[in-house]
Amino acid sequence: MGILTGLILLIVGLIACFFGKRYYRLVLALVGFVIGYYAANALLVGQGDAIQLIAAIVAGVVLGFLFWTFYKMAYVLFGLFLGLAVAAIIGRSFNLDGTVYLIVAIVLAIVGAFLGSAIADLMIRLSTAFGGASQIVAGVAAIAVGLNISLPLADPMHGGATTESTSGIITIIAVIVLGVIGFLFQTRSDPGTA
Repeated sequence: MGILTGLILLIVGLIACFFGKRYYRLVLALVGFVIGYYAANALLVGQGDAIQLIAAIVAGVVLGFLFWTFYKMAYVLFGLFLGLAVAAIIGRSFNLDGTVYLIVAIVLAIVGAFLGSAIADLMIRLSTAFGGASQIVAGVAAIAVGLNISLPLADPMHGGATTESTSGIITIIAVIVLGVIGFLFQTRSDPGTA
């Protein structure tokens, strides 16, 4: 399951990071799919692989459809997504869990949603670039774990990073570098912002 999840995260992350503004409705649907897939996958860890896979795909399709349908709320959703992506990076990098992680995620999601509605165009490019970068790194880490390859990245499936480890720092740097590259690529390739 780790390799399949990693491939899904990697592919969706690449599309979001580099083409999020141009294809924002598709990216919204893909992000919805990833959220639904990943959440169902995490909730059904103790189940058999077939049940886990089918439930994850169904949850992903349903959430992807909802995101596709409500694309007019994209600015708020992308801001919310950016807030959740930042919370996920912080949570993975510093091994936050429980109530502390929930509070960080809720606060950053709300801040992101407000920012998303205030600066819509910029928010789409920022959130897709950095959210996609986070998914790329998580996908690479999950694939590496599935193939038993040791990479100095925070393991998105099992935590794995502590505040004393370099994996959290390397993960944050990788997401920032990829996010900046994705944001610049989107800005340069969008005729409306040139």
